[in-house]
Amino acid sequence: MKIDSSNYPLILGRHLIERLILSFAKILAVSGGLILILMVIVNIISIIGRVTFGVPLVGDFELIEIACGVSIFMFLPICKLKNGNIIVDAFTVKLDQRKKVFLDIFSDLVFGIVALFFSYRMIFGLLDMMRYNEQTMLLEIPVWIPFGPAIFSLFFLSLICFWSSLNKFQDLFFVREI
Repeated sequence: MKIDSSNYPLILGRHLIERLILSFAKILAVSGGLILILMVIVNIISIIGRVTFGVPLVGDFELIEIACGVSIFMFLPICKLKNGNIIVDAFTVKLDQRKKVFLDIFSDLVFGIVALFFSYRMIFGLLDMMRYNEQTMLLEIPVWIPFGPAIFSLFFLSLICFWSSLNKFQDLFFVREI
């Protein structure tokens, strides 16, 4: 792909914005990884407690359930930026590059709309969980707490999808050779 940087009328400071987006996505991914590492430690402590003292950590599965859910949401933005999502290209193998880019633009827009819709609807779930004061059974952790990072990650994912589609659109129509 040959890119002529003089033909970018749509996005000023494109590289700076891309670096900021990538840096923030990396921060989210590292945070998600640290959460998972902490949950492995919690699991190990619970297993050692169960084997040696006959007493596991109370509510360890609740902590692990919440942490895994939050960390999965935190990995979504970096996965999108690194094109880590599964793509079935059986029908597009014989298409030329411009048509593939057009399909990528369309799929990024649909993915962004879905992520934005999910983040919007999860706000109502968060408000319901807060209103009814729903808590986990053993540790009585408020269930609404993991909704915050999940909503934020989905919203950030939608921004990444829209940014990606805008970049691909610009490459498709303003770059001489794709």
